[in-house]
Amino acid sequence: MNRPYILINCAMSIDGKIASQTGTQIKISGDEDIKRMYKLRNTSDAVLVGIGTVLSDDPKLTVKEKYVKNPKQPIRIVLDTYCKTPKNAEVVNDTSKTLIIVGSNSNKKFGKNVEIIKCKTTKKESLIDLKYLLDVLLKRGIKKLMVEGGSTVISNFLKEGFVDDFYIYVGPIIIGGKNTPAIVNNVYKEIRLKLVKIKNIGPGLLLHYRLIK
Repeated sequence: MNRPYILINCAMSIDGKIASQTGTQIKISGDEDIKRMYKLRNTSDAVLVGIGTVLSDDPKLTVKEKYVKNPKQPIRIVLDTYCKTPKNAEVVNDTSKTLIIVGSNSNKKFGKNVEIIKCKTTKKESLIDLKYLLDVLLKRGIKKLMVEGGSTVISNFLKEGFVDDFYIYVGPIIIGGKNTPAIVNNVYKEIRLKLVKIKNIGPGLLLHYRLIK
């Protein structure tokens, strides 16, 4: 396999939504699932999100000692074609190294722990070319990559078949809304999955899938 091992992890409502009707973060996972998520982060070389997640949720993408003793902080990666990451975003704090993946040269300045990497983009949508990016990450020693969202990022990894394990926590909540962010938003073909395991975690269910290739 000439790319990092890739796992997608996300939490959704019973009706497949991953955020509130206004697009802001909403608590779906219980404490037991949050602990599981931090353990996954701790075993990953890097954790990846899109710029939409950074702008809406302002995540740190770190591992909390509350859940993992002596955590190993993963490299944080932001797919950000036009370098919109705010200079005061939590994801660029000095807790860990951050890679901001852009589609064109940027003169934006961050701290010493932040590196801006220019990558190829797709012609139609100007999204980061994932095949090109994964080659870059593998050459940098990233062997296990955790993808956390949002919808566009998860959709593109699924469309390209760049998934080894897909974990979905289904929380006991219905969010509703025709335009509410869902787990995928731009997949126009069938993607078939194989169910590996179902597990009760707190008040919800953890579904573990693999792609059928």
